Amino acid sequence: MAVPLHVHLAVDGDPRSITPRPGVSGDPFRTALEPLVDGWTVLTRGPADRIPTDAVVMVGSRIDPDVLRSRPSLRAIIVPWAGIPIALQEALVEADRTDIEILNVHHNAPSAAETAVGLLLAAARGIHALDADLRRHDWRQRYEPRPSRRLEGGRALVVGRGWIGSRIARALDGLGMIVESVGRPASGPRWTPEALASIAAGVDALLVAVPGSPDTEGMIDATVLDAIPGAILVNVGRASVIDEDALFERLRNGRLFAAGLDVWWRVPGSESERSATAPSAHPFHELDNVVMTPHVGGGLGEPGIESARAEAIAEVLRSLTGNP
Repeated sequence: MAVPLHVHLAVDGDPRSITPRPGVSGDPFRTALEPLVDGWTVLTRGPADRIPTDAVVMVGSRIDPDVLRSRPSLRAIIVPWAGIPIALQEALVEADRTDIEILNVHHNAPSAAETAVGLLLAAARGIHALDADLRRHDWRQRYEPRPSRRLEGGRALVVGRGWIGSRIARALDGLGMIVESVGRPASGPRWTPEALASIAAGVDALLVAVPGSPDTEGMIDATVLDAIPGAILVNVGRASVIDEDALFERLRNGRLFAAGLDVWWRVPGSESERSATAPSAHPFHELDNVVMTPHVGGGLGEPGIESARAEAIAEVLRSLTGNP
């Protein structure tokens, strides 16, 4: 028997939150979600700190521990993208509400995987530098080319076997690379840097597609990076997975051939900061062997991405209520 559900859509201030995008009229997310849950789910919309006391599910990524304590009816939180924010995990522990089920959606896994492959190709061929030069009418790299890498026949290690990592692995196989992947260890909470270094030793490309969590923080450190000299590193997971200082130094001194980074250690905290926030404490932008993108791998701006998100969340809600 289907169970009616009160779902609160939280507007939490996160730049990736499910809010209307500039230039998009109305609320495309709620517009897409409402027909999918009509008749068996009640939707409300507002900040997480104003979640109704009878709400059973919240869609969002941030909530204060005090709010969690005062909402005993809350049984599940759906994070509307891949991964579970560390701050949310910490809030649940602080509020002693680890009974709340945390779920997420993977509607943008193809977009993130395509971004990873695009970053790898751009870094391997130096496409970003060639583009910048030719925009200045500078053809010299045609006749005095900078070093580049062929991927076919090379070895790639994908860290992460989830929705994104598995797609990356298939794409690299299609490029003719010899692909290995690692997921969460069968025993123990995480890969140690020493174990990862042993697996990664000598690869031509290391692609990271794991979420940020206490288990993954700093797992790609100097030990791992020193095991892959001359390699290309790509990260579409979370910046916290990689040692920021170690990565910059090895790109700066040429120990690593190149990197493609879509996720960063510093992000804008407000709309006013979006046009003037350095993504790292280090000047990665000064390195011509780094391809930089501002965390766009999730498909923001793609036609239909909000509808796809809504469909994915509706599927999770159906599983919670028993509706077909």
